[in-house]
Amino acid sequence: MRQRNLVQQIRDAVRNGNVKEPFKSSDFPFLVKSPSFISKHSLGNRKYTEYFIRVGREQYKLK
Repeated sequence: MRQRNLVQQIRDAVRNGNVKEPFKSSDFPFLVKSPSFISKHSLGNRKYTEYFIRVGREQYKLK
């Protein structure tokens, strides 16, 4: 699945109330094959586009 699609699915799940913030990658079944996706794309990791903010160990919220 493409990166932009994954981010949009995460945003939709949070906005629809299916997943509450802070969330973990394990809250999203479609991230089973890519459990490090959220951590790679969190604030402060300059190698990847930043979509999330880390608020605790394995806990994130939307940027």
